[in-house]
Amino acid sequence: MSRVSEPLCPVRVPEPSSAAAPAPRGRSSGTAALPGPAPAGDAPLPEPAAAEDAEGPAPRTTGDRPVVLLSGSSGIVGEAVAYALRRDFHVVALRGRRAGAYVHEDLPVDLAHPRLGLDSRAWDALVARADVVVHAAGRARYDGHSDEFQCVNVSGSRRMAELAAAAGAPLIHLSSAFVDRVGQARDAAAAIPDTCPVTPLTYLESKVAAERAVAASDALTCVVRPSLVMGDSDTGRTPELGFVHEHIKMLLSGVATSMCGPHQRVDMVPRDIVARAVAALVSLAVHDPRRLPSRYWATSGPAALTCAEFGDIVTDVGRRGGLRLAAPDFHDPAKAALADYPDWDVLEPRLRSVLAAQAAGSTILGAGEILPTSFGSREVPGAPAPVTVRQAQQHLEVNARALLDAAPGA
Repeated sequence: MSRVSEPLCPVRVPEPSSAAAPAPRGRSSGTAALPGPAPAGDAPLPEPAAAEDAEGPAPRTTGDRPVVLLSGSSGIVGEAVAYALRRDFHVVALRGRRAGAYVHEDLPVDLAHPRLGLDSRAWDALVARADVVVHAAGRARYDGHSDEFQCVNVSGSRRMAELAAAAGAPLIHLSSAFVDRVGQARDAAAAIPDTCPVTPLTYLESKVAAERAVAASDALTCVVRPSLVMGDSDTGRTPELGFVHEHIKMLLSGVATSMCGPHQRVDMVPRDIVARAVAALVSLAVHDPRRLPSRYWATSGPAALTCAEFGDIVTDVGRRGGLRLAAPDFHDPAKAALADYPDWDVLEPRLRSVLAAQAAGSTILGAGEILPTSFGSREVPGAPAPVTVRQAQQHLEVNARALLDAAPGA
């Protein structure tokens, strides 16, 4: 691939909006405003340990614990991965703008630049230490231009693969379960207005390109494909909000209409469960790398909820929390244009934007198909068991309750 296609650009990822969506006319909203993104450490989990300041990699001082080089340690998945690894591995965070939590060392790098922006000495020292490389960094939001996705998701993945190859270390690469649906998403995107503020297809195409970049490297690689990642399974804690949380917030704010088909499946998995899978893969990579699978699906699979079930559960949580919420309804953009939604042209611009964004998000969900899952597979000892339907329901209930409890005045 030409280097011209790899912009060396520092990208500032916009923070999710904290404003709750206004309710459509005739809808009854609750009395509590919904929260914006929670800063890292705001939830009742163990406090992150401060990373050791270091201008470059320090000599190994951790006995026999293998060294894991981890990108994205401050993100939704990466933070949970660091927590899952820190007991049995020495975790070195390769960070961009934000310091990592639950890590032993913290090394500032630039994922878009050759050798991660390090000089030769620092690069060689880093390569010499690596036992496993885990790439969990990336732009996971749907807003932004293709160059930004290229810079963060594609170039960053290529650089991490180069690091793993230079170190002769296995690479665990975090991708997306929805890359298999890029064709469907491309077809469905034709129904989304050009004025829509988000472009899930651009995100998916960048993840496909990232997988290709990793596959072209000489590193022994396992590509992990998580579905939509939510907060922790028992508390709902997350350092920032994702697509699932935005949908929950919209429903709890009183917007009863979901711009998706009720039959579509919202495959979601808590971030701590994804992290347990990654930790099991890292252990396998250290102890028996020949058995490392080339691909691992971190999904709910057959237990994934439909959009109708998602709406019912979130609405029930809101009602039990004292909100007056209408029964959820649906407008499937695959069957009817957004302009056919009642009074579409006279809706408030903010609400129209929110609904269009949700319609765009639904384009990656497919038509009700079940994603594969690797949970429960015997090939990775210590990995999570398959998610049951009841567990999937409980995971959503916990995350919805966490958002509701965090609302001002709750």
